Amino acid sequence: MWQIASDQGVEAVLAFGFGDALGAGTQSHGALRYLSDCNSHEAQSLLILTGETTHLIFGSPFVHPCANSLGPKVSFEQVPQSHWGQAIAERIGGARQLGCLGFSELPHSVSATIAQELPEATWIALDDDLARMRMIKDADEQAALLKGAELCDALFATLPPLLRRNEPVWKTQLRLETQARMEDAAYCRTWLTVLPAADRPRYWPEENCNHPTDGDQVLFGVALTVDGYWAHGIRMGSMGPARDDHQRMWAIVDSALAEAEAALRPLTMLSGIDAIITDHVETAATAAGWTDIARFRGGHGLGLSYEEPLMSGQFVQHWGPSGFRGPPPVPIPAQSGMVLELHPNLFVPGLGGAALGEMYLIGDTGAVPMLRFPRQIFEA
Repeated sequence: MWQIASDQGVEAVLAFGFGDALGAGTQSHGALRYLSDCNSHEAQSLLILTGETTHLIFGSPFVHPCANSLGPKVSFEQVPQSHWGQAIAERIGGARQLGCLGFSELPHSVSATIAQELPEATWIALDDDLARMRMIKDADEQAALLKGAELCDALFATLPPLLRRNEPVWKTQLRLETQARMEDAAYCRTWLTVLPAADRPRYWPEENCNHPTDGDQVLFGVALTVDGYWAHGIRMGSMGPARDDHQRMWAIVDSALAEAEAALRPLTMLSGIDAIITDHVETAATAAGWTDIARFRGGHGLGLSYEEPLMSGQFVQHWGPSGFRGPPPVPIPAQSGMVLELHPNLFVPGLGGAALGEMYLIGDTGAVPMLRFPRQIFEA
């Protein structure tokens, strides 16, 4: 990172990050974790890189002791955020050409203290540069992602009998998330939709107070971390035999996934993979007479961020208002060593929904699935 920064005239790099307690709600954590292996959990932290030193500032005294595991090459201190500007100025000396990472998530109050202490600074955003460095996963990163995939498979296998315990759906989620934590996942968040007509991903207790009943659809998504790396998968089931229309929905997303998987190989544009999923799902839905469908993003990169930057932008987020979508991103080709999640999905109001999610490691000749649990509809 330092070489890339210095080539742009940067004299010091400041990297802001939240801890992993925000889960998929932050990307700054992934960048900071990549550069320092720092996890400030519920607190915020800032990394200062110069050509000679690596220094961490923690905002919480209760997280500060965790930095002892980072080793002797990283110095650290606890400083209230109200004094971060002063602490940074003392560390960087006369440097005023400053690279920044994660500053889109920097709280305004902290930004104001930094601007007050460094009014003459010139800021150079390095987020895209670091994102390109993170795209290709080395052997250790792949091992962590594969371990995470194994934990996802274990949760998929555990789910069917839990659905017959006659308890609220949110308690089933809690059991599964606890299992993942007990088996060495540092973080786990699930969504579980169990309804006669699945309508959306349901994450929270207040939307999952119902008890499973015969005839319900089951859509289950897992997102967890191992050593900071995100594993992710989605599977489908049914309380008793699945209805014919729900089987048809499953067949649409299953065939979309198979088509995208076959095309996912080095040099294929990731935006082209997204187009394959979109065209397949929308064409099949129209043929079935379903014109009013909802979909969330058909895929994204996986790594130290749940949605790896740059890679994830290749997949359009259809969920929510279309007016807030940005311009098309610069195309990115698939490369050997990338890890992605593909999850074609559709929801038809009043009828039901379907989603399948698969982790892929891109190899020299194509995409290799990392999950092992069957994609067929399971019966609980």
